[in-house]
Amino acid sequence: MRGLRIWVGRILLLLAGLREAAASLQSFDEPFVRQWLNKSASLDLSARCTESLARVWPYLNMHDTFELQRNYYHQSFGAGPAWLFLSRDQDRWVYRGYECLLAAGETVYSRSEHPMHFCYGINENEEPGTEAYSICIPSPCEKEHKQLLGLWQEVVDEEQADASKMDFTSCIASRHEKQWFELPIPVADFIFNAMLSLFVCLATVFHMHRGDDVKTMSQKMLLCFSLKKNLKKATCYPKDPQSTITCMFGLRFLTMAWTLIGHSFIFIQAYLGNVDEFKDEMVNSFWRQWITNFTLSVDVFLTLGGTVLSYSWFRKWLKNTTEPEPSWNSWGYWFRFYQHRIIRLWPAYLYTLMAVTLRLSVTHWHPMWPPTDPAIQCPKYWWQNALFINSLTQNRCMPWTWYIGTEFIFYVVSPIFLLSLRKSPKFGLLVCIITILASGILNVVTILQENFPPTQFLWKQPEIFNPNFIQHHVQLYIKPQYRIAPYVIGILLGYYLANYQKGASKQPRSRSFVLGGWAMALLAMFLSMYGLYPSLQGWDWGVYHTLYGATHRVIFSLGLAWVLYACHTGIGGPVNALLSWYPMVPLANLSYSAYLFHMIPVVLTYLLVPFPIMNNSMWYIFAHCAVQLVISYVFAFICSTSVEYPAQNMERLLLYNTPKKSHLKPVQTAESELQLKD
Repeated sequence: MRGLRIWVGRILLLLAGLREAAASLQSFDEPFVRQWLNKSASLDLSARCTESLARVWPYLNMHDTFELQRNYYHQSFGAGPAWLFLSRDQDRWVYRGYECLLAAGETVYSRSEHPMHFCYGINENEEPGTEAYSICIPSPCEKEHKQLLGLWQEVVDEEQADASKMDFTSCIASRHEKQWFELPIPVADFIFNAMLSLFVCLATVFHMHRGDDVKTMSQKMLLCFSLKKNLKKATCYPKDPQSTITCMFGLRFLTMAWTLIGHSFIFIQAYLGNVDEFKDEMVNSFWRQWITNFTLSVDVFLTLGGTVLSYSWFRKWLKNTTEPEPSWNSWGYWFRFYQHRIIRLWPAYLYTLMAVTLRLSVTHWHPMWPPTDPAIQCPKYWWQNALFINSLTQNRCMPWTWYIGTEFIFYVVSPIFLLSLRKSPKFGLLVCIITILASGILNVVTILQENFPPTQFLWKQPEIFNPNFIQHHVQLYIKPQYRIAPYVIGILLGYYLANYQKGASKQPRSRSFVLGGWAMALLAMFLSMYGLYPSLQGWDWGVYHTLYGATHRVIFSLGLAWVLYACHTGIGGPVNALLSWYPMVPLANLSYSAYLFHMIPVVLTYLLVPFPIMNNSMWYIFAHCAVQLVISYVFAFICSTSVEYPAQNMERLLLYNTPKKSHLKPVQTAESELQLKD
């Protein structure tokens, strides 16, 4: 259990924001830090470390050292309760880490002559008090940081300290020992991507000269990588609009943008100088709940995923076809069912995992925080992502991809709902309702047992709730059993739409039915999104918080289900026209790869602007979001046209190249499965 708590603290260090609370996280002035520096001369340290410590103050007072660096240095020293590492609301530690790294004076083009390490330690005592400490030391002292942390603990607490009893200590360097272009693996990854780009260009030129009329298998395989072929695939609007729920195009893209905005507003906290004002604005503004409650975007993806799977599956079997329908023991069919899904997910997922782990995570001149640094975590835990079980574990490698694992698990169990509905609609409906209710009950039980808030609080955590953000994240928020309800609602919706589409005559719907449906759907979605306000404010409404936590995702999903139903059945009006607009098609088709990559530019753009950032307007953050979204889609275009679509082309070529002859028109399921697979 102690090891788990330590890892919780480590993981939160990156995810934390910046609140400065003088009563709990202490700050120290320059004379106090200098006192610690003077006392360090009495420690039994290496000669190199002692010499480096003696040079700190002269370096900070040199004529070419900025005053800001000197201020950053002493401001990076801190002390406070260890539990602050578990809270989203008390987390100035990360900010102090950046202050230490910047005090070293590193730049992208030159190495500092006085590199620094930001070191921190956690000492979990039985008695509450000062249990966590941070210091900024010269890099030659990194191996002796425990002694220096012990001295800092002694100076702060004015009593003898023993750093060896600290449960965990760690350091982050102000600069990589070697930059990415000096390391063999990142360079090899760069060369691989360059060769892949050249291969795509070769395939495109070949396609333009020879066209589609090729005979040999090697030529057909080459065409799988043709940019001309894959651009058409990415931008092609379905010939039969009824084969696809076209409003999903706009919903996928808008939800992808919503997800990025939410993450961007979270991670800017680690770079803000006036974070208290920012958090107060976010939490106290009623109308900003579309950002503070943006995790509902996951439920949009879940609902869309269940709907598109169910709609395409039932639409196929509701048509007359010579292919035998699958049953519980149709092993060959279900093997192909899962195989197709894996081929759809793996190429882009593994490509992004490799790019982020091997090169992109080491591109910046200084390391990121070890607990969630892909360069550190992914070499150990990448296999959990590759097997789609990261949401069942601690989710340490590319943590934002937990959704992919959770949704894949839903796909694995989806035949239970599909076959039940196909064999007996009443029984299938009963199975779906029981699943939704069981998931809600599990939410209620866990929320009550652990005193969890209704959802993840990403800016402030009211005191009435369990402050352990990471425990909430790994125990409830990402676990499939608590998130399956919207997916099942999507399956039910897809089943209904497929049957509705089958009917030869459609009954007219009254004006009151249409207006009433839209009013109820919008009300449900509004209450789900903006009903978080009492919980954000920490009002002591225990029953409300529990019921909201257990039901708001289901209610939001039901409102979204009406939007999908209305748009697909002809009563969507301008909403359907906007969501089905042709420019939404390529943006939707690239959304999966954009989601995989989007956290990299979210962090990158904040690293590239002067530190600290002062938040004076939301529009400044939205400008960052726009740049981050563009970068995400540029990568998504490269990933999709180089890896994702070629893999799908090869699947069709190698596995489905000899379809059985039939006088019936085949169902184009490929187009109807254009969904965000994360």
